[in-house]
Amino acid sequence: MTSHEDDLDLLLSLQERVLETPPASPSSPHSQSPGYLSDDGSPRRRGKADLSVFKDFVEDCLDYEPKSVERHAKPKPLSSNDIQVEKFSGLRIRKQLVSPAKLSEHLSDIRFVRLPTLKNLLVGDTLYGCWATIGVLIEKGIPKTSSIGKSYSIWKIGCLDENTVSLFLFGDAYEQNSKEQVGTVFALFSCTVRKDTKGSGFSLSVAAPNQILKIGTSADYGVCKGRRKDGTACTIIVNKYATSLA
Repeated sequence: MTSHEDDLDLLLSLQERVLETPPASPSSPHSQSPGYLSDDGSPRRRGKADLSVFKDFVEDCLDYEPKSVERHAKPKPLSSNDIQVEKFSGLRIRKQLVSPAKLSEHLSDIRFVRLPTLKNLLVGDTLYGCWATIGVLIEKGIPKTSSIGKSYSIWKIGCLDENTVSLFLFGDAYEQNSKEQVGTVFALFSCTVRKDTKGSGFSLSVAAPNQILKIGTSADYGVCKGRRKDGTACTIIVNKYATSLA
């Protein structure tokens, strides 16, 4: 019994000597909280923290100006009112339906002929090889019916100067484009060319849908606002960019 009491007294004496372990990791002397005993048994006192380093760091952060990061700006999409100069014909176009890159792809492997120069390039009744031109729809003729009962139409196309060329639309080319409005810009591919029986004029004709491509709307198509000598309104088509009469 005496031995048991001696063991109990020993355990009690050891418990009194054990220091309470702080919640933080005991391996770090800085992790002890205020109020815990130091190594010599006296209460540990924390010295006044030096905040000068922290202050300098904050000031440096406030003065820091990040370098602007160069980014490749995305091209701004064109609005319906933006005007572009079509590089092949020189016509100014708005509401462009075919991008310049796509149009260049269409014309990459064929010969492009400006509408005013077509007359000078005619050999016989046609042009040799694949070729293309671009023009503005100046006038729409009244739909007609051929001898075999098929509808067709005769347009006037030009480049907003004094010269126009007649364009016959047959078959599917007529059916798919009969409702287009004057002022529309078209690309024409490998049209059939016919010289007039009288004079030095000529006309073009298309029948297949892939021979005519709508590009957009002319930005400069206009009608003369003047008056004739008899007082009637002038109906001449003019280039608004080049005249003040529109």
